Amino acid sequence: MKNKIKNILNKLGIYDVARKAIIKVYYPYKHYKIEKNVKDILLRITPIFEKNTTDWWLDYGTLLGCVREGRIIQNDIDLDFAVLPKSGSLQEDMEKAGFKITCRVTVEGAVVKEQYDIKGIGFDIFYYRKEDDKLIANLWYPKDYTIPHKESYKKGLGDLNELAFTYSKTKKVKFYGIDCKIPENYELYLSENYGDDFMTPNPNWSRDDEKNRKVVQKEFKVEFYE
Repeated sequence: MKNKIKNILNKLGIYDVARKAIIKVYYPYKHYKIEKNVKDILLRITPIFEKNTTDWWLDYGTLLGCVREGRIIQNDIDLDFAVLPKSGSLQEDMEKAGFKITCRVTVEGAVVKEQYDIKGIGFDIFYYRKEDDKLIANLWYPKDYTIPHKESYKKGLGDLNELAFTYSKTKKVKFYGIDCKIPENYELYLSENYGDDFMTPNPNWSRDDEKNRKVVQKEFKVEFYE
């Protein structure tokens, strides 16, 4: 439904204007929903990670919020998790737990990212691979955020990116009262992506500011689910 609305607004040429107006109300509401439901999501999802991965951890903005503020960052409207999977997708167990898949990215046939939704709350699972002392993730980013991602992909307006982080073991921390995992080297891990000043909030930060990503030329596919 959301993609259909975006497509209509895009065809009318008012998607960017509508998006900016909606964000002022939408972001605070979405953040409120996350805060209200995050404990339930963590209770549902952590057993799936423990069963299906060799390791997992809070990632990106969720990790940053955990170590910097002890909660979801004020302007964050989704959750981020990282996994080192035992084999393939976690979709079967995720759906049994009530999560609905909305997007999947594969690179050369391997799953590298999945997006899920529950109660109108979206979150990302990043499937990492370990290469020597590095953790490698592949992400597809649209070039134009003023049009729906599905349309960007169809039009070829996006790039496959690769991000590398220094590997370390994980450790358990309490996040909203639930046992979660973060990298033991979380300070280095976060600085590799956000810079050395990651503990200082930056309201103007965007994905273009990521320090450790590069465009790569690999065969990839993005699938969207209604």
